[in-house]
Amino acid sequence: MARITVVGKKNINKVYDPACGSGSLLLQFAKILGKENVRLGFFGQEINLTTYNLCRINMWLHDIDYDKFDIALGDTLTSPKHWDDEPFEAIVSNPPYSTKWEGNDNPVLINDPRFAPAGVLAPKSKADLAFVMHCLSWLASNGTAAIVCFPGVLYRGGAEQKIRKYLVDNNYIDTIIQLPENLFFGTGIATCIMVLKRSKGDNDILFIDASKEFVKSGNKNKLSSENIQTILNAYIERKDKGHFASVVPVLMLRNWIII
Repeated sequence: MARITVVGKKNINKVYDPACGSGSLLLQFAKILGKENVRLGFFGQEINLTTYNLCRINMWLHDIDYDKFDIALGDTLTSPKHWDDEPFEAIVSNPPYSTKWEGNDNPVLINDPRFAPAGVLAPKSKADLAFVMHCLSWLASNGTAAIVCFPGVLYRGGAEQKIRKYLVDNNYIDTIIQLPENLFFGTGIATCIMVLKRSKGDNDILFIDASKEFVKSGNKNKLSSENIQTILNAYIERKDKGHFASVVPVLMLRNWIII
């Protein structure tokens, strides 16, 4: 995910994760680019106090200077802490799948500049697309966001279909990458990565089926370095490639309900 957001770049201004956990995704940028090439620092927010503290410790353990990271505690969707720091050139996140949130129970949220453009809020029982809209809102015009999503965001109806239509109609979705099942701890479902851009140079969406790109590791599946490179190559080349990659014009997806 970090590699996808920095394709063609040797340095970026700021990186952000709205559900940063222990900070592992943020720290990938220090590994890939070098910490000195994340010029203005590492930003994140975490709702769990213990994990929040662990993230801050991880920053120190990886030699990220105190003035180069800002990890906040709290609920990103209802109480975001980095209004004064956005926009971000690279955003990565693996938010909780289909978690509950206030949604329509909070009358202020429909006017929140992060969610208002879609004209509807993500369902109270499924906050997945609320995280997507939050990331899109805080993404720089030259930036890229990569978000791990529950597969339901691609086909569920109701408010989620309306948000999905907003994203497609405005050409914000750059790529959808189907991941293998049993990849993450705590769930065996096959998730996907949604890649967002605010300023795309083309008017299509790339679909990559990486569901078979894995190696077995004990009772879990794992992306090897070769698997990652295969996916990254398809992302960079952006061409039809058999059943593995397809470039679909946005006009064909205007009434996108089911992939």
